Amino acid sequence: MKNLKLTRIVILLCLLGSALLSQAAPDPNFHIYICWGQSNMEGNATVPDAEKKGVSERFKLLYSADNCNQCGRKKGAWMTATPPLARCFHWNNGGFGPIDYFGRTLVDKLDPSIKVGVIVVACGGADIQLFEKDRYQSYLNTCADWLKGYAQAYGSNPYGRIIDMAKKAQEEGFIKGILVHQGETNNMQATWPGRLKAIYENMLTDLNLKASEVPLLVGETRRDGACRGHNDIIKTVPNTIPTSYVVSSEGCQAANDEFHFTVEGYKKLGQNYANVMLKYLEESGSLKKDLLVATTINKEDEPGEVSISVSVENNAIQKVDIYADNQLIASNQKEFVWENVTKGSHKIWAVGYDYNNKEYKSAESEISIFEEQRPYNGTPAKIPGKIEAEEFDYGGEGNAYHDNDEQNRNGGTIRDESVDMSNTAIGYTQTGEWLEYTVEIEEDGEYSVESRVASGSSSSQFTLYLDNQFIIPGADGTPGGFVDVPNTGDWDTYTSVETKLNYLTKGKHILKIEITGDWVDLDYLKFNLISSATDLNTISIDSNVIPDGEYMVFDVLGRCIKTVEVQNGQPIGLTQGAYYLKGKNGVTFSILIGE
Repeated sequence: MKNLKLTRIVILLCLLGSALLSQAAPDPNFHIYICWGQSNMEGNATVPDAEKKGVSERFKLLYSADNCNQCGRKKGAWMTATPPLARCFHWNNGGFGPIDYFGRTLVDKLDPSIKVGVIVVACGGADIQLFEKDRYQSYLNTCADWLKGYAQAYGSNPYGRIIDMAKKAQEEGFIKGILVHQGETNNMQATWPGRLKAIYENMLTDLNLKASEVPLLVGETRRDGACRGHNDIIKTVPNTIPTSYVVSSEGCQAANDEFHFTVEGYKKLGQNYANVMLKYLEESGSLKKDLLVATTINKEDEPGEVSISVSVENNAIQKVDIYADNQLIASNQKEFVWENVTKGSHKIWAVGYDYNNKEYKSAESEISIFEEQRPYNGTPAKIPGKIEAEEFDYGGEGNAYHDNDEQNRNGGTIRDESVDMSNTAIGYTQTGEWLEYTVEIEEDGEYSVESRVASGSSSSQFTLYLDNQFIIPGADGTPGGFVDVPNTGDWDTYTSVETKLNYLTKGKHILKIEITGDWVDLDYLKFNLISSATDLNTISIDSNVIPDGEYMVFDVLGRCIKTVEVQNGQPIGLTQGAYYLKGKNGVTFSILIGE
């Protein structure tokens, strides 16, 4: 059902301004995360085939291992983040880990203007010493050959590879956080938090980052298994690193070993990382809006007028231009009235410029200018009276009517509309389609409607609204009923169906016919006045003159609300208030029930 039409509609865009890709400056809407650690960060689970499909193009991986000819991946190249994310795994199709659903969760929950990039450098079984920039070599000199092989994929210097890749990433976007999952090899070592702090601070220094802007997210080990005790050490990390946050592993499904997680466990852990990061971004104001574009459509003007205002929250932005439909319409203005806008859909956006002339573009606001809705014959159709179905209002698709396709499948007509219609009726109707008519009700009162209909189906049906309110009583007397169209045996064999309506009030209204069961053919609607307000017998409830029997009860707005029994002149079950009671013989009483 279409919403009640308003004379003014406000469309509000509230998105981060994105630096245009043509600029050399990094894009503030490209959020990048450094992810490092050992086997759980690398991903120990086999990658399900289903997880290799449907990854959003907004989730990017900067491949950080050496070139992999077998996988076709090149060091330092951006790609859609299809697992595995750390390095190529050939022997067991492994490499599914927490970063897969860390990134997927972020792109699902962040504004669509934001991209997420990850740099993953991890070596299964590695001691934290492998990431200590001044001590990694002595560790590699004595570690197992298989671990040396893992490190070789990162030039035998995983920390150095992180810095090299992060600097490359900073040419495209901004580093927003550092994620670590490491500690099983350093299980329950009291010095671990201090060593972690040193690595974190080295990364901040080498990449010219601020701890206040780039938090460290530290993931817990499994809640069971051989290293569960290390979680007590991890809990103390925020005492050592004030800008760190612990990521819980509670509820993360364990694999059939002592250290790792299943696919579902890694999904949950990744979501936990993402939720911690999202909370940080929100609380720190990192998602502050740069450009806000509000467009107001004044539908009283013809062909259309759009008021545009731009709110700038980024103090660095010095100038704002406004664009519509790929054309500059206002230069160096934050307020603008776009006049004589033609009917149809239009896109509006703003571009801001800072001191260095770097550009920030808001998201696009799509608006629609409708043709003015007006009666078919120039004046509202009269009620009581007959309304021809094909004489619906002018105003076009989505405004005066809705049809499920653009083709008129009912033959020739003098009207150039997508409604399925002839010059005398509408047909080929389908559920959800609707038509509107501007009407003038000449007198308050109770009405019935005679519908001239045909159908070759036994489930055809429609309902009626007045100003988007049901006017056909339901089976229990409450609003929300329907006109059931009988199967007349042929699409051109018409019959009349009489339907009682709720109380209608005098004045100009919008009548709407909505198809609720396919294949209604409709010739006309004829509205008949049953009783007017002047016909009502107004009495006090204390007068005891209402004959006993069953009555339909209407409120003061003419809505049928229930059915009651009158016994000994008294309606049973009505509370204090004013009502209309209509009996089976058509006599209507206006009653007032006092305290």
